[in-house]
Amino acid sequence: MWKRKAVKILHSIAGIGYGGGLAAYLLVLMFAPEITDVSQHLALRESLASVSKWMILPSMVVVVTSGLLAMVVHYPFMNAPWVWLKALSGLLIFEATLASIDGPAQAAKRAAQDAVDGNMDFATLNELLGAEWTALYILLSLAVVNVVLAIWRPTFGMKTQ
Repeated sequence: MWKRKAVKILHSIAGIGYGGGLAAYLLVLMFAPEITDVSQHLALRESLASVSKWMILPSMVVVVTSGLLAMVVHYPFMNAPWVWLKALSGLLIFEATLASIDGPAQAAKRAAQDAVDGNMDFATLNELLGAEWTALYILLSLAVVNVVLAIWRPTFGMKTQ
């Protein structure tokens, strides 16, 4: 019984960390001052890469791991369709986080460093930012759907015992 509660607490705290990390990323982008030179852009990109590396990714790893572990320590979850849907969406969110948040954050940081070093012009650097907003909104929406699934626990027409 204590294992189930411990895993649930860990999963909830990590989920809060993940959502908070995405919110922090979004807020840094939203309220960043207008960038007029590449050194300011590099500082912004380093901040975003740090949020991704130290908050978003570790939280997501713990969310996925603790979610799968919850299925092991609480056997009825193995037969619940909503749990499998949540597990699948959690793995997809993890992959999307790597592909659309962390990867681009690290690449944008490297591109900003290239611009500071004179290997890229500032106009080209600004063109790299388009898809970040869309990815953030989609990931936040999917995270909310996962929380709704966990609270609602739909049976999908199956009888539960």
